[in-house]
Amino acid sequence: MSPKLRSPYEKLGRYILLPRIIDKVRLHTQGLLPTAYHNNLLKGGFTLDGQFLTWTGLDGSQLRETILNSECDDGVLAWVESKSAKKTEMEHAQWMKAFQTYRLSQMLARRFRKQYPEIPSHVDLTAMSLFDLIDMDEGRLPIPDAS
Repeated sequence: MSPKLRSPYEKLGRYILLPRIIDKVRLHTQGLLPTAYHNNLLKGGFTLDGQFLTWTGLDGSQLRETILNSECDDGVLAWVESKSAKKTEMEHAQWMKAFQTYRLSQMLARRFRKQYPEIPSHVDLTAMSLFDLIDMDEGRLPIPDAS
């Protein structure tokens, strides 16, 4: 995948996923976001973008405008911090840990495998975190060898 999106593990301020969302919005505007990401971009629901929007209480279209009107990530972060639902540090830590360790169910693993056939069948998709699977798919983590 070129150009690269930042890992879902990366944080901006206290927010995981925010750097990746910034990249996706900017790449989409340039016509460089892979088609597979278009339908979920800043949409509600169970997608990562949707979970971020629900967690923060932000409106996707307003976040998109802020990203496009900000020259740097710090401007986006300042807006997010001023507009987000207020959360404690403990709530942020718990939310971050829950997402960083989330594992796919068997049903979601089957769906993921259909969407990403390049991941070899010997890889147990339920044993890895979703973030690790994304990093593996995007080349930041090596695909485990068959053992």
